[in-house]
Amino acid sequence: MRELHAMLREFDTAMLVTITPEGLMRGRPMEIQEPAEVMDCDLWFVTREETPKTGEIAREHQVAVCCYRPRDRAYISISARAVIDRNEEKIRSLWKPSWKAWLPDGPDHPNAAILKLSVERAEYWEPEGGRLRILYEKAKALVQGKPADEKLNPPKHI
Repeated sequence: MRELHAMLREFDTAMLVTITPEGLMRGRPMEIQEPAEVMDCDLWFVTREETPKTGEIAREHQVAVCCYRPRDRAYISISARAVIDRNEEKIRSLWKPSWKAWLPDGPDHPNAAILKLSVERAEYWEPEGGRLRILYEKAKALVQGKPADEKLNPPKHI
């Protein structure tokens, strides 16, 4: 988990993917929080309790988190189980001014919640040679009629 946490510090936003009642996958951007601030989970996000994502998580705890770093085209894919924590005291102690965009009443917002994730699997892709190598391999694959992914790095399991 230390390796994953160190990598996540280089990403500021993630896509949290939940499963809707109809069985569809739904993603939305979430601000990555400092993992060490909440000790009883691997990764966490702040939200309002009355959002569709909290209803989806209450029904189906399995979620995915996807991150992308454009400077070198690195990716992280995380499979996790999520729970909703409505601990008002904890939310007050963790409060950050940037949360006001989602919780306009501040740390005492009546519907504030923390989404706690327990990571089950994480993968990391960081292509050797960065963006230029990806473009080269894609162009080469088009000319040769072979898939580009054969030459790019496989994911590393964290």
